[in-house]
Amino acid sequence: MPQIILSINAGSSSVKVSVYKTENGTPPEGPGNPIQIAEAVIEGLTAPPAKLKYQRGDYKVKGKEVGDEVNNQEDAFRWILKWLTADEGVPEVQRLEDIRFTCHRVVHGGEYPESQVVDEEAYRHIETLSDLAPL
Repeated sequence: MPQIILSINAGSSSVKVSVYKTENGTPPEGPGNPIQIAEAVIEGLTAPPAKLKYQRGDYKVKGKEVGDEVNNQEDAFRWILKWLTADEGVPEVQRLEDIRFTCHRVVHGGEYPESQVVDEEAYRHIETLSDLAPL
């Protein structure tokens, strides 16, 4: 059964979501490297109309206006999730429950040299640095 990973990058004028899958492995092979299966970007949040760019394999959508319901990063993320779960070409993500892991890029996370689970302590630490990168 594949493990689905969402990599999220919410910026000031766009939201980008990359979808990866990795197969469960057994030692000594381990789970293997994640494989990108789709990528969605909604751009133009600060200069409407917001538009979608989407790619899954050879299938591409470019410049699709997403409508008046997308006005900020949260709206864009929700819209992308609805798009992904409705795309029959991505059978691994037909329900939100199919997503096993999420990660988000943090511009300035402090002294964390590698990936970090953002627990309450890490969140507070990153929050103290928010003046350096408010978004």
